Amino acid sequence: MTRRLLIASSIYNGVLRLLAVACGAAVLAACHHDADAPATGSLRRVVVVYMAAQNSLGALRQHVEDSTEIMAGRRYLHPHDRVLLFIDDEAAPRLYSIDREHDKPQLLRHWTHDACSTDPATLREVLTLAGQAFPAQQYGLVLWSHADGWLPPTSTDYGGYGSPLATTHRPQSFGIDSGPDGNMSNTGAEMAVDDIARAVHGAGLHLRYIFMDCCLMQTLETAYALRQVCDYITASPAPIPGSGANYEHQLRNGLLADDPTAMARTYLADVQDEAQQTNYGDFGLVISCLRTDRLDALAAALHAALPHATLAGHTEADMTNVLHYLTYSPSYGYRPHSYDARQALSTLLPAAQQTAVLACLDDAMVWRGATEACWIGPHDWQFAHIDTAAGHYAAVSMFVPQSIYTTQAARCGYGDLNQAFQSTAWYAACGFSSTGW
Repeated sequence: MTRRLLIASSIYNGVLRLLAVACGAAVLAACHHDADAPATGSLRRVVVVYMAAQNSLGALRQHVEDSTEIMAGRRYLHPHDRVLLFIDDEAAPRLYSIDREHDKPQLLRHWTHDACSTDPATLREVLTLAGQAFPAQQYGLVLWSHADGWLPPTSTDYGGYGSPLATTHRPQSFGIDSGPDGNMSNTGAEMAVDDIARAVHGAGLHLRYIFMDCCLMQTLETAYALRQVCDYITASPAPIPGSGANYEHQLRNGLLADDPTAMARTYLADVQDEAQQTNYGDFGLVISCLRTDRLDALAAALHAALPHATLAGHTEADMTNVLHYLTYSPSYGYRPHSYDARQALSTLLPAAQQTAVLACLDDAMVWRGATEACWIGPHDWQFAHIDTAAGHYAAVSMFVPQSIYTTQAARCGYGDLNQAFQSTAWYAACGFSSTGW
């Protein structure tokens, strides 16, 4: 099965990487407990890579491939930088420290029992340990797993890791943990975006950035929910390539750079690199870096504009020609279209209201980039085509209420997506209720 067909069969699950190289298993097997006390004093930067891989990603050993890349990239670390790598797969979770001086990852903690990696309490525990053991000037967080944006989880059963639904396509916000039986399936508990924010806040950290190496997470709804716990969000509004980020290159050029846009620039450069087409092929990539402290101004501008929008009076907007980053399809469990925010707002708002809103969107968008085409499936031939030269795209998506989301509610794992949208902080902040939706 080709990489694209593999992703087509399971795109809702986000990152589907290539099979791990054999040496990756040896790298993790060689980890040993660090007998020395954790580094004292203030470090420069600490990056926590949080791999929720107790699902199909772990079954394919894709976390091992990326762990191998991290070890290859450790030579680029500054002496006062640390990478903390959390891995949850078929075994009990482990947390490692990686620095330039040690040729093997140092084991900080090995959980004595299986823990649910999509339980916000586990994320909070890992981040708390990072802050206490490694005081630093800046912290970054990489969220690595399956994902599909702002949509609420269908299961938060963090004890049994079960799910009340038995559908073929599993909805989730971030991550899937298949449970203590180690079946490594894509059925299990997920983590809501709001709970990610609570976990970070509860750990007492404020993050320089969150980098989401998973599908469909660069949405205005997601970014707004995380705006108070991080300065920047780097993510894609679309499906990402099967191999995900190249972590050796990210450690050299992205994760520890002063420039907050470096992660997105590095990711796009890797996807476009002719030497890496074995991994990336013609899949394409859309990626951006958002500045979260600009999102309240965007919400306020939209609040003033929405009463004049084509949605007003519960009217159906014609979104036919609007760029979208996911095909609305039964193959994807009727997940929403993931409309490009710039094109959606240009369609929804009259000219008199567009200027202020789009200016706020541009202010929040630190950097965006894309290939000219990005696969959105579910069929092998389905791509979104992006006019990168004209630049009429935002590389961040937004939800637009439509009647089809209600009429297809019985077939969607979330029920009525219009109702689910109403529970988001973004819906309230923007005053979407003024439209009647």
